[in-house]
Amino acid sequence: MYFITVIEDFDKDYGVKGCSRCVGYYNTFEKANKAVRENKCDLWETCYNYAVIEKIEEGLYQTSYEKRWFYKFDCDKGIYEPIEEPEEVKHWCNFAIG
Repeated sequence: MYFITVIEDFDKDYGVKGCSRCVGYYNTFEKANKAVRENKCDLWETCYNYAVIEKIEEGLYQTSYEKRWFYKFDCDKGIYEPIEEPEEVKHWCNFAIG
């Protein structure tokens, strides 16, 4: 499954700064990517400047290091744009399900 988590900001000491929450999941990357890119259901909510899609397989304590995509919200365009993985969270895994 492809889990979508929105994130307020990143911090070099703590990784995630502010609020974050998993808002849903899709069975294909294409559907998840479309939902994030188009800011479906107002994922941004005026505070979630970043989003991540993680591919997480069924099971317990699964990790998502290898299959994840990051986005940053563009206020002028009203959409999320793909970005490189932020340095602050390169050592993190499983934003969606801890």
